[in-house]
Amino acid sequence: MPIALLLVFGLLPDANQPGEEFGGQPPLSGFIAPLAVAILIGMLALTLFPGAMATHRERGVLRRLAASPVPPSRLLTAQLLVNLAAALVVVLLIVVGGHVALGLALPANPGGFLLALVLGTTALFAAGLLVAALAPTGRTAGGAGTALFFPMLALGGVWVPKENLPGVLRELADVLPLGAVLNALRACWTGGAPEPLQLVAMMIVFALVCGGLAVRFFRWE
Repeated sequence: MPIALLLVFGLLPDANQPGEEFGGQPPLSGFIAPLAVAILIGMLALTLFPGAMATHRERGVLRRLAASPVPPSRLLTAQLLVNLAAALVVVLLIVVGGHVALGLALPANPGGFLLALVLGTTALFAAGLLVAALAPTGRTAGGAGTALFFPMLALGGVWVPKENLPGVLRELADVLPLGAVLNALRACWTGGAPEPLQLVAMMIVFALVCGGLAVRFFRWE
């Protein structure tokens, strides 16, 4: 879906023309491409990943792994790394494929972009780990993840650019993890840098809290 989103809007005639509604940046690099990356991370972390983990528990896969000396923290970390790698592959498809096929500008601040991508992905996957640790079945995990994902879409500046939100919602978009990820990616794509509040308070702390709770409440069965 994120790649389809990039293609649909990237084929519009003015996709690479600067627009005032995006702070003088082209819509494709100023909003659509970072939006595609943020939606990709949110979908993987909050809907697909928790459901897969909870399904393993439901089918007894985790119960069999419990007989091994592997602690829950190591299992969850391994699952997180595998999904992070999958997410990075699709991000490369969006960035490189968009550049080649649609003339999408590459991130002007690649270091900041990579930092925001890793921290934001870790924070959202930590939330997914917490859902997976608590949900007894795959269906429950998918429902709980979706219940987290869609409010973040509505309130995090995803459906409507942050600049067009009223004051309270604009501040809320900086607080919600998905909104913080999107804002940081947008800033780095156009040559800026992520705000320290978004990186430290919203991403690192969120990742540590959710990841710690996931390990604390994890059950093999």
